[in-house]
Amino acid sequence: MIVLRIAGFDGLYGQDSYEYLRYANAIQEYVTDGVHPGNYFWPVLYPVLGGFLGFLFGSTAFALQFISCLSFSVACVYILKTIRLLYPNAQHRFLYVLIFATFCPFVLKMGLIVMSDALTLVFVVLAFYFFFKSYQKNTNLAPIFIFATCALMTRYASLFITFPVIVYALYLVWKRKQFVQLLMAILGSFIVSIPFIIFQWGALFEATSNPFLQTWSIRNFFKSSFTTGDGTTRYSFPNLIYTLYVFFHPGFIFLGSILSVIAIRNYKLLLVFHQKILLICSGLYILFLAGIPFQNPRIIGLVFPLILILLFPAFVRLIQFKYTRQLFISIGIFFVALQIFFFSITFKQIFERTRIEKELATMIQPYEGKTLYSFDVDLAMKGRGLNFDFKNMFLERYENFQRNDLILFDPARYQTQWNDKNPMLNWEFISQNYQLKVLETHSEGWKLYQIQSKK
Repeated sequence: MIVLRIAGFDGLYGQDSYEYLRYANAIQEYVTDGVHPGNYFWPVLYPVLGGFLGFLFGSTAFALQFISCLSFSVACVYILKTIRLLYPNAQHRFLYVLIFATFCPFVLKMGLIVMSDALTLVFVVLAFYFFFKSYQKNTNLAPIFIFATCALMTRYASLFITFPVIVYALYLVWKRKQFVQLLMAILGSFIVSIPFIIFQWGALFEATSNPFLQTWSIRNFFKSSFTTGDGTTRYSFPNLIYTLYVFFHPGFIFLGSILSVIAIRNYKLLLVFHQKILLICSGLYILFLAGIPFQNPRIIGLVFPLILILLFPAFVRLIQFKYTRQLFISIGIFFVALQIFFFSITFKQIFERTRIEKELATMIQPYEGKTLYSFDVDLAMKGRGLNFDFKNMFLERYENFQRNDLILFDPARYQTQWNDKNPMLNWEFISQNYQLKVLETHSEGWKLYQIQSKK
């Protein structure tokens, strides 16, 4: 994280990052000035923590990235602790987590960007660790419910991962007659939910209005092209195949295909209690994602720790092969180097996007104080502190433009996905009805236009 910040990467990437940053800053204003930040589309725990930690660091953006970094680190530790708990006599547990969790390209990326992914991940891992610990050692059940609630308050979709263990934990409460622990869980979960109640009181059930949930369908399992409010997107594989990437994609686990075959051939290993729980929870979440009309490895990644724990016995079997044992150290070094290579490939796009957003901010800074129509990068320009009257070309159709208004747009970039949608419809209206002057041009295609007059 420190090395990347020196290189110019501050963790802010894409619209979601800047929206988390905006709301975290709004929470800080609420604390200092009493101005309510308004309802929020996503769960609020991540920006709440970022806002409060931002007071300590003096930078909300740094605080949010630090939370992701710390969450990723703790998640790796507790993946290892879970494997040690479930397989106390197995060898090479640390190496397995080092290679396939710490250096996992997609998961490591979560720990370096301003997103709620890593924070959700650590809460999911903690919920499962305390579940298995309580099942095996009869320890307190309350942490299971509390961390599952934390995960839900960070990412609603996590409920589809933790729901089976919540149900089984309730069964254990009844079986053990541990009702005091249940009361502790209810109290802890309520405390965790307080920020949600404060900031979402006016829209407590808004999560159920998510358009992706409303368009969930089994038919989406077999589709690879979707038209939604976010435009038209086409993918290489149907949703059901894509959601299985978590088992074999190099961005997750490049040995996954081999380990999956070994696991299936030794299927009896999958019939023990903890393996069945991992399969049920992973399967429920994968089926949920397969019905949603979009694909994103960030969202699949939430279930990856479960897959990693599930495949560990297969890794042990693989290491027991004669030639593998003889070249163990060399193979370990090679695997780490390979993971770093895969990470550099997947992270390059994010690093380049951040670089471009910074360059665009520098490019348009001399024109501050005017009305700026834009799309996609407008939140980045806001988040980087530029002073414009921002008009988002996605949110509505505009028809009345004034002389000297500015447009920051790249029509070639959006003409396929956003065809017949507000961003392109707004652009087509502007280009057909107004004389435009190009003030600045970015090497990646964005141009800053100024309205000269009506045609």
